[in-house]
Amino acid sequence: MLGDERVLRRRKRPKETSSKAKTTRIPFGNQAIKTLSIPAIADGYNYHMGAVNEFDHLTTQNASLRHVERGGHQALEH
Repeated sequence: MLGDERVLRRRKRPKETSSKAKTTRIPFGNQAIKTLSIPAIADGYNYHMGAVNEFDHLTTQNASLRHVERGGHQALEH
């Protein structure tokens, strides 16, 4: 991937109270939703960034499925 590939995505205009609203609202004009061309690298990161959070969430929910035995008996079994 060279970094110059672009993807078309529908984006919502940020709120006026956003920290960078002045610069990020310019491409939208008076439209609330617009299709913008964004770099494929940024799109891939944004699309897959939730996978780690989802994994962490699922492992904390299913923590009881992992059976861990502690104590001196582990040394005696092997």
